[in-house]
Amino acid sequence: MLTSHSSFYRRFSGICLLVVGALNLLNIMLGTMPAPTKVALLVVWLVVVVGFLMWASASIASGVYVDALICNRRKKNMIALSFDDGPDEATPQILDMLKEHQAKASFFIIGKKIAANKEVVLRMIAEGHTVGHHSWSHSPRFPLKSSKEIRKEIVCAQSTLEVLSGQKHSWFRPPYGVTNPMIANALKGLGLKVAGWSIRSLDTKDEAADVVYKRVVSRIKGGDIVLLHDTSANILPLLERLLISIAERKMECVSIDSLVEK
Repeated sequence: MLTSHSSFYRRFSGICLLVVGALNLLNIMLGTMPAPTKVALLVVWLVVVVGFLMWASASIASGVYVDALICNRRKKNMIALSFDDGPDEATPQILDMLKEHQAKASFFIIGKKIAANKEVVLRMIAEGHTVGHHSWSHSPRFPLKSSKEIRKEIVCAQSTLEVLSGQKHSWFRPPYGVTNPMIANALKGLGLKVAGWSIRSLDTKDEAADVVYKRVVSRIKGGDIVLLHDTSANILPLLERLLISIAERKMECVSIDSLVEK
């Protein structure tokens, strides 16, 4: 599923109508109940609604606020490895390893890191990898910013990348995979496609490469998008084992652009 920001308002309006309708129905049902019971049930209902909205925001796969590419099960012999938060010290070695294994990948780079890593970014592009961005700052506050502030971050990272490469880049991955109405509104009209993932490796946790490796390979299927990070302490030994395992399964590591090709 590819991004379609114009559908956000229809979805969000539908959610609002559903919530209002459910509240009215609940009010009718509670009409004859004692006041304490009404309050208790309303609190439960509110907790459920808030919980749903929090899940919808935290899970990029929910599709409630933004449509994102999560996987493509039609590509049964393909896996898309993706790397966030670079470029970093390990990125050139990641590129070396991908080249050695004749594998392609996707990189979602932080805009403010581009100027200091121009050669690495240009190498990503020259070697056939998909290059998108991950906002300008990857600030922990990114999901809490206004639509105007979020849009400024997205546009700044996008323009910096495109000025460097001289090419159009169409992929964006929200920091932390968080989506909400502000992010959806900020993306409106920019023509960007949003990339999510179907397997979160959790490689930035303080765990041995073997633990992360087993977590990924126990779940991996054709068409998956795997979330990794250039900044992970164990990314190089982890990546080498993943590339070998994927090849042994007669699968091909491709870029996200290749994963969505018909």
